Amino acid sequence: MAEAAENRGIDYLLLGHVTVDRLDDNRVALGGTATYAAVTARNLGARAAVHTSAAYEPGLIDTLGGVLVARIPAEYTTCFVNDYTSGKRRQTLESVAEKLTYDQLLPEWRHPPVVHVGPLCNEIDAAIVERFPRSLVGVTPQGWMRGWDESGIVHPAEWIDAGRVLRKADVVIISENDVTDRSVIRDWANHARMLVVTLGERGCDVYRHGGGEPYHSPAFKSAQEVDPTGAGDVFAAAFLWHLHMQNRDWRTAADWANCVASFAVEKRGVTGVPKLADVDKRWQNGTGERIGARVGTS
Repeated sequence: MAEAAENRGIDYLLLGHVTVDRLDDNRVALGGTATYAAVTARNLGARAAVHTSAAYEPGLIDTLGGVLVARIPAEYTTCFVNDYTSGKRRQTLESVAEKLTYDQLLPEWRHPPVVHVGPLCNEIDAAIVERFPRSLVGVTPQGWMRGWDESGIVHPAEWIDAGRVLRKADVVIISENDVTDRSVIRDWANHARMLVVTLGERGCDVYRHGGGEPYHSPAFKSAQEVDPTGAGDVFAAAFLWHLHMQNRDWRTAADWANCVASFAVEKRGVTGVPKLADVDKRWQNGTGERIGARVGTS
């Protein structure tokens, strides 16, 4: 049974595991799409909520202050261990929390304006994207695109339910680094209602079904990069929230999300998620803060 914060209307529902990540110097940090995206939605003014599974994590309460949390109790919190050798990362899945299902959801959380499905380790069945017909449904499918061996070492895996999710979700957001073969992006774009591909310091491309060439949104300049972890999740939450608030203006949503994500790399962990006032200031100065020229068409 879920443990929940006070129940009230919500704007932005995040589905996925929060994590405790073990870093290369043996420090631990709270992370995961659920954490970064929820903090982003909260900071941008949404009434955010997270449906997740984890062991009791006191630090989670502080990190997600102001976010409603429904927690399916688990013996262990999902934990990734990241080892870096010669600039290459080897990721190990040390523990996994419980599965998440639609039936676990609080009744008052089943029709929010925005639903963000953010699996990390196949903890959610892809069929859940079909359960929110009255919501804007966004998906960051990274957790459906990875597997792991008996030792927990993570490796890329085929996204088996790609066609189903691409057809049903309003927006699917991936990183170019999520795919080993870039040719699959065009194929996915042909099936998706909207596919957004983040390109790191190059910004993002937005593909729309039947829309021809993608719309390219250049990145905003950041200060010195400190930690890129979570930047893609920050981008995704900013994109989905702006898309909802501005009547599906997807071009501006892409630009806005690039602006928000430009802050995420400047500090470690969720401390890099900006406040709305800071985003507004950088946005107003946006003409001089973009990297590269626009290419591509809508």
